[in-house]
Amino acid sequence: MRDAILGVAHGPDLDLVVEGDAISLARDIGRALGGRVVSHERFGTARIEFAHGRHVDMVTARRETYAAPGALPDVTPGDIDDDLARRDFTVNAIAYVLHGDGAGGIIDPHGGRDDISAERIRLLRTGAFTEDPSRVVRALRYAARLGFRMEESTEAEARAAAGSVRLDQSRVADEARRLLAEDSCTIALAMGEALGIEWPDPDALRSDRLAALDAALARPGAPAPAAWALRLGLGVRAEAAAGASLPQWARAIAAEVRQGLQLARDLAQVSQPSRIDSELGAVPAATQVGALVGGADVVARWWGEWRDVAPEVSGADLVAAGVSPGPVIGRTLRRVRAAVLDGEVHGRGEQMALALSEAGRIR
Repeated sequence: MRDAILGVAHGPDLDLVVEGDAISLARDIGRALGGRVVSHERFGTARIEFAHGRHVDMVTARRETYAAPGALPDVTPGDIDDDLARRDFTVNAIAYVLHGDGAGGIIDPHGGRDDISAERIRLLRTGAFTEDPSRVVRALRYAARLGFRMEESTEAEARAAAGSVRLDQSRVADEARRLLAEDSCTIALAMGEALGIEWPDPDALRSDRLAALDAALARPGAPAPAAWALRLGLGVRAEAAAGASLPQWARAIAAEVRQGLQLARDLAQVSQPSRIDSELGAVPAATQVGALVGGADVVARWWGEWRDVAPEVSGADLVAAGVSPGPVIGRTLRRVRAAVLDGEVHGRGEQMALALSEAGRIR
């Protein structure tokens, strides 16, 4: 409802709250429309997934309590007022009535529309950040994306809870992944650092690196590791990223892209295309991206010109010329490719001459 009020197109999913059994209704709809239903009995929720890639999330109206900060909620059935009251921020506690009494109307018991007009993020209730520290990250994500600010008391509570917002907590880490996936993550990280959250990288070049990352990924031939995992490496402290409750592959990409910053310094001492090719060909794609972010502009040239260079001479040509099949063929062709990159040989004739000479020498 928030995005509709703002005039923003909603994404590929739709959220519906049901006063009653959402799972049973989802199964009925899934059967009628040919959708696949995935349910979570503990929380009374279900997702209907359709072949065209969109989905509908259906939630049983409910009340929530938390046994401990950061724990999963204990859920009991409720009505729409209970469900809206459990939300995090007033801008997310607005509902459009689809059926029954009041159909076509808007339910806004907490002043969410006023807060949207005032461009502010306001907690629904005191203590919500203590219940679930991941809500602090969500507040940052919404504020940065929408260009809003936190309401004064909400900001004070977020500042007080900042020490408990740790990436080794699964709910916080999952919300951080969503934050890092957004184009506005640079702003969100700066806001989080100002609140006292410890894991944004304090490096003064953080914002510049994140901007350079977007430019790097737009280069012709650029590889495409997950952007949020790359931002994890460039926007979050290395030790926090390594210990985050996130998939191992994402933590690996984060480490690899950060290693690229050192590689950029090493590449500054290299001028031969063949040596640059050797350095970049030996490292993961994320490290290549990190090197470009770190100022090694030659990476973009390697992606666009050098990476796919192949000699005009093949292994079959060498065998036909009398070179015995075996490892010597591969080593010879690598030497010829290096010579092509460095401009030492031109055309098939010179490449063949070098290849035969090299094969004889290796043998």
